[in-house]
Amino acid sequence: MKDLIKRDEDDVRLTQQLRRAVRSETPPPYLEARIRNTIRVGESARSWTRRLIPAAAAAVICLGVGIAYQLGHLRLTTSSQESYIASVSNRVGTLMRVGLGDHIHCSVFRKFSKEPPKVEDLADKIGPEYSGLIPIVREQIPQDLRMVIAHECRYHGRKFVHLSARSGSQLLSLIIARKRDGESFATDNVIPALAQSGISFYRAGVQRFEIASFESRDHLIYLVSDFSERRNMQMLLAMAPQLSAFLSRRES
Repeated sequence: MKDLIKRDEDDVRLTQQLRRAVRSETPPPYLEARIRNTIRVGESARSWTRRLIPAAAAAVICLGVGIAYQLGHLRLTTSSQESYIASVSNRVGTLMRVGLGDHIHCSVFRKFSKEPPKVEDLADKIGPEYSGLIPIVREQIPQDLRMVIAHECRYHGRKFVHLSARSGSQLLSLIIARKRDGESFATDNVIPALAQSGISFYRAGVQRFEIASFESRDHLIYLVSDFSERRNMQMLLAMAPQLSAFLSRRES
């Protein structure tokens, strides 16, 4: 019993000695400053985070307003439209610019009506020579896309056969242009993205625009859309046999 009491007394004495030793130690002068600085930095970071959240939100809003203004301005002025088309087209190869430029000029900047036109009206507008292209396109595009353009148009003095379909913000164009002297992907030494059934296919992409193309004897054929590279090429691959047969009858 005495031994147990003695051990308890020893434990109490040892604890008291440790407390006195700790209290007697003077901390290094830099330690308090370091601790205070750490606390201050943490509080400052939290303060900046609270300030940056509304600033970031404001920046996003300003960016959205700027884009909306730019698009509206581009729609209103021909010079702005041409400037935009040039800036985008210059980032792809020469022959790819042919289809891309007409797609942006004739479809992207167009103000579409809320109700898409009837297929028979589109057939009348494009005329009997090219109305057979409408079912070729409709068969291979997603079902939610509605045909909104089927006509012949001109851009920079060049004549195009142009069919477009859209759904919401997604837009797709099949564009056919007669070759000018010397125009060919082969003579431009452009490397095909792939070949299928004896046809070489080419592609390019810039900003949101995906371009897939091939050529017949007398024509350049483009599919330009907001779809992915893979999906855009798949649609043109599916259309190509019928498009080639359609055009070959006019080239013979």
